[in-house]
Amino acid sequence: MFDTVSAYMDGNKAIWSSNKSVADTVNDLNAAIAIVDDKSGKQAAPTAGATDDKDQTREAYEDKILEVGDQVAAMAAKNHDVVLGAQVNFTRAGVQKMASDELEKTGNRVSAAAAANMAALAEYDILPADVTELDGLTAKFNEVKTGPRAVVVKRAGETKTLPEAINNVTGILRDRLDRQMTKFRKTQPEFYAGYQSARVVVNRSGKAATPPAPPTPPAAPVK
Repeated sequence: MFDTVSAYMDGNKAIWSSNKSVADTVNDLNAAIAIVDDKSGKQAAPTAGATDDKDQTREAYEDKILEVGDQVAAMAAKNHDVVLGAQVNFTRAGVQKMASDELEKTGNRVSAAAAANMAALAEYDILPADVTELDGLTAKFNEVKTGPRAVVVKRAGETKTLPEAINNVTGILRDRLDRQMTKFRKTQPEFYAGYQSARVVVNRSGKAATPPAPPTPPAAPVK
C-alpha cells in the first residue's frame, strides 16, 4: 500500500505540487518508504552466498594445510624428529572435522613448522611461496569463517527495527497526508477518491472466505 500511495501521488503531482505542506509530506513519505524498502531487502538477504564463500575457502585452506603439512610430516619421519612430527600429525578426515578455530590454529602451526625448515623442505618441493599461500588462506579463512553468522545477525537487526520504520510511514500517512487530502475532497473529487482507494490495505492472506453452510434439506413427506 505504501508504494501504491507514493506512485499515485507522483502521478498526480500537478494537482498538489503548489501546496508546499503537501509536497513536504510527500517527500518525507518517500524517504520513510525508502527506509522500509531498504530494511526489508536486508532482512530478506540470503545467507547462501556467505556460506558458499566460507565453504570454498575452507576447502582450499584444508588442501593447502595437508599439502604443506604432509611434506613436513614426511621429512620429520625421515629424520626421526618426533617433536616436529607431532606438530603435523593429522589426517584429511581429521582436518575436515576440525572446528573453525582449531583449523586456523593448525594452519598457523603448519606454516611455522614449514618456515622453520624451509631449506630442508626444498627437496619436497615446498617453497616459500607455498607458505605465503598458506598464510594468505589463513587470513582469508579468518575473514569468512563468521560470514554466515554475521549475515544472520544483521538480518535480525533489520527485523527488529523494521516495525518502527513501518510505523513511521503509517504515521505520516495517518497524521499528515490523510488530513491534508481533505482539502481536495470538493475541489478535486476524482483525485481525492483515487487517494482513498490507494490507501486501502488489500488483504493478501490468501484465505478464502468461509462458505455458508448448506441449507437443511426439507423433511421427507410423511406417507
